[in-house]
Amino acid sequence: MANAERFARALAAIDAANAQDPTVVTVRGREGPKELVHADLVTDWIRALCRDPDEALMLAARGHHFRRWTSPRATFPAGRAGYLRWRRALQDQQARELGELLAESGYETRTIERVQSLVRKQGLADPDPDAQALEDALCLVFLETQLGDITQRLDPDTLARVLSKTAHKMSARGRRAIVDVPLDPGVRSLLDGALARDLVSQYLDGLREHDWSSVAATLAADVERIGPYPDIYRGRDAYAGFLAETIHKLEGYELIVHRLVTPGPTIVVELSETVDDDGARLRTQEAVVFDVDAGAIIRVAVYLQTSERIPVS
Repeated sequence: MANAERFARALAAIDAANAQDPTVVTVRGREGPKELVHADLVTDWIRALCRDPDEALMLAARGHHFRRWTSPRATFPAGRAGYLRWRRALQDQQARELGELLAESGYETRTIERVQSLVRKQGLADPDPDAQALEDALCLVFLETQLGDITQRLDPDTLARVLSKTAHKMSARGRRAIVDVPLDPGVRSLLDGALARDLVSQYLDGLREHDWSSVAATLAADVERIGPYPDIYRGRDAYAGFLAETIHKLEGYELIVHRLVTPGPTIVVELSETVDDDGARLRTQEAVVFDVDAGAIIRVAVYLQTSERIPVS
């Protein structure tokens, strides 16, 4: 059997099975069985994220939740432990059934095992680029199909934690694609604010821990930093290098965040930086304004408030 014919036959079989899902949804004006519609969305996102996705990745995208409705969450105990047991059992079931379908379609063991590994998300810790691309696509579909509903059900703090957890699962490429997810304006505003806050928190954590790769990962390639003197740095490498070199020279560096204000994709942070200074501690209170766009910090403006020397007892 030719590879193209085998591939088309496998996709048709996956779609036929998922078309039996009794839950009907409407997404982008299309009404149909939930897992069939969601499989189409994941497939579309894989094509958008990957220049030339291979056959195994496309099969995993189409069958990622193969016959998911046949193993309801309610069949396992409540709580996180029960949830984790259900998720592992479901992934094993999906991988097993999908493997049987692929074998019937004429696929060899190596491809079947690769698809099963992707469905089980076994490559996320390596990291495996295809496993991450599939995770990005799943997160993007989650945002499109479920975010509007959960914003109505969750309190702001819980919603922020859910969105932060989602963002942490995604690659920088996946986070940049969030701008292309079709959302209602109100939901989009909530999402942009939560993701901007999470990104700035990652920047500040990296600064505190001297993790310069983590800091650089939050910055746009053409980021602009405007200092208080005024000193200006443009570009990710120049700014990240300035931070690393400057803070490396400071003895006893300590950063404390006092408050984050999130008026949409602009984040205002009140913080203090303290360093050793000739037998005392020099503490500087600052306000820093971060502008975020397309999943990256594009501008940082630093405003000094007060500085004071604190005697060391």
